[in-house]
Amino acid sequence: MNLAAGDYRSAIVTLELWMAEDSSIQTWAYDSLAHFHYFHTASTDQNVRNPKTAMFFVDRGLKIKPKNTFLREIKAKLLLEEGKDTASIVIFKELWDETKDQTFWWDMCFVEMARGDMMGCDSMVSKALADPKIMDKKVRMEHIAAGMKEEVNAKAAYIYLQALMLRSTGDIMSCANALQAALEIEKDFYAAKQSIVDLQRAYAQQQGQKK
Repeated sequence: MNLAAGDYRSAIVTLELWMAEDSSIQTWAYDSLAHFHYFHTASTDQNVRNPKTAMFFVDRGLKIKPKNTFLREIKAKLLLEEGKDTASIVIFKELWDETKDQTFWWDMCFVEMARGDMMGCDSMVSKALADPKIMDKKVRMEHIAAGMKEEVNAKAAYIYLQALMLRSTGDIMSCANALQAALEIEKDFYAAKQSIVDLQRAYAQQQGQKK
């Protein structure tokens, strides 16, 4: 009932109390608690999101199932939030080697970009786009602040990364063109749409300063 109503705080309390009474549910309850604290608490105004709480439940769950793909993915993203990009990319690499899920390759590209290795990121993106079956694959994305997730065409996801790299170099026009190309493949691509809005806002502010 709590989940159906979007009340994740109450769901967390309920699940923690249930687990205290029945330890047998730990095999799946830690997954849920880690995910709730990692993703859903950010979209509520009741408390400030605490990544350390999510990591606590991730580590508890991994003690029971060390190869849990779901929890390892969350851990890699939490490590990146902490600025531990090397540890993060190690986990993403392991997940990619095990699953060949394009999400994890995309995540590795993003980490390389985040730590300033644009050449490394660009090389990895080019390798992904060279896959003749790339249009048939998907990339999962999470937008924590907006409280939403999306699964998009992998080619569109990599073009979006190219757009972000172009913006970081100041090539706004090429960035806008890349974002438009991504949207032509995935018309409801939230992240690309938001980036276009950000570009338009930045341009308007720039024009306002010139007056």
